[in-house]
Amino acid sequence: MKETTSNILIQQQERLTEIGSLLQNARLAKGWSLAFVARQTKIRATLLQHIEEAALDRLPEPVYIRSLLQRYGECLGLDAQAIALTFPIDENPHGWKLPFWQRLSLQFHLRPVHLYVVYLVVIVTTVQSLANNLRSPQLSLDPQLETPTEVTPDTPPIQAPTAPVPTSQASVNPGTALVDSLPKSITSPVESVVVDIKTQESAWMRVEVDGETAFEGTLPEGTERQWVVDESIKIRTGNAGAVLITINNETPQPLGEPGAVEEFTYQALADDATRIERTAS
Repeated sequence: MKETTSNILIQQQERLTEIGSLLQNARLAKGWSLAFVARQTKIRATLLQHIEEAALDRLPEPVYIRSLLQRYGECLGLDAQAIALTFPIDENPHGWKLPFWQRLSLQFHLRPVHLYVVYLVVIVTTVQSLANNLRSPQLSLDPQLETPTEVTPDTPPIQAPTAPVPTSQASVNPGTALVDSLPKSITSPVESVVVDIKTQESAWMRVEVDGETAFEGTLPEGTERQWVVDESIKIRTGNAGAVLITINNETPQPLGEPGAVEEFTYQALADDATRIERTAS
């Protein structure tokens, strides 16, 4: 793993040196300053300088570098996409591992027999629990049902008409008590949140909705996307100022400054409150 990462870094450094020199020569041929290019591309002048100097350690993650190279090349009128694609990126640069619950889920997918066992245990446990809940009220009904049958033989005319009254009344009240004793497991669910994204310029982004990756790639200028969120949404972009976000049709707002790498997190809480976090890289 370390050897592969080292090889990727060497390739990135060599290719960035070539691309940086190419972009610098094209800029100087047009007589443009870094400040002018920064205004045209919405990329900070320091980042443009780091690209030309091939200062890989001062630039963001490789996937963002590729996006910056494409925007810089487009401004200079070069074949920007072809140039950007020659910059190598590592698909898994940090050796990230799946969370435990995702790896456990993957194992279950590989062994479906385990799922059937779990389903069977859940079904048996549920049926047993319902049977126990229904059995306990019936035990309390039996003494009340037997009470009216004990009639004194000395006064049969008096006891006969009044005996059924407490019987019917007793048979109704325990039923009501049974309904009241059942747990109220139905709760009002948290309403889904609608998140709209619109790009004012080309921008790379990765979107995770409810813990799953919904999109990863570069969106061209004018692209509109929408996601329905039940729990949370996390958006990471390499050009925060070019991305407008709208939550539940509210006023659109940019995710950050132009050319900045930002991570935006929106969480819907159980009490209908929300939490928004922004992290700048």
